[in-house]
Amino acid sequence: MLIIYANPHKSGFSGFILENLQKKLNQKKISYEVLDLYEMNYQPALIKEEHYTSGNYKISDQNKEIQEKITNSNNLVFIYPIWWQNMPAILKGFVDRIFTPRFAFKYVGKFPMGLLKGKKAAVFTTAGSPRLIANLLFGDRGIKVMTKDTLGFCGIKAKSFPVGSARELDEKQKEKMKKLVKKAVNYLK
Repeated sequence: MLIIYANPHKSGFSGFILENLQKKLNQKKISYEVLDLYEMNYQPALIKEEHYTSGNYKISDQNKEIQEKITNSNNLVFIYPIWWQNMPAILKGFVDRIFTPRFAFKYVGKFPMGLLKGKKAAVFTTAGSPRLIANLLFGDRGIKVMTKDTLGFCGIKAKSFPVGSARELDEKQKEKMKKLVKKAVNYLK
């Protein structure tokens, strides 16, 4: 299992989810690897040589290695906060540089075809706004961009595990997140 963590802090909601996910996976003796994009100092900016729509297709050694890890993982987990109804910039850059044509998708005629079929992803998001507001007013854009527009486009079956009202990490929130982690691990079986 490959876990992609995109939050500069580990002491808040996202960190609590990561910690509990690791505990649950260790208990079940499920092997995993964590890619902490901030600890890796991942460079999210797409460079000119990588800009595939301009005819360029260079992929760095680091990104080839990450693509190989994704290829070898049946299950992916993404953990990130929702900022401005979207994923953090570091994760958006990761998506741009990793989920490239020929690796994650290709076009057959005019139609896209996902190349990562058979994989599942659990997407954990945290947001300060209540779930009802995120859903009704914003249409859950911060979740749908990842689950449907990105992972679904690439053929990955994805399910979201959102946490709303993530402002104060209290015992009630912790219990809720522990249940979400359990559901996600069961989903990924």
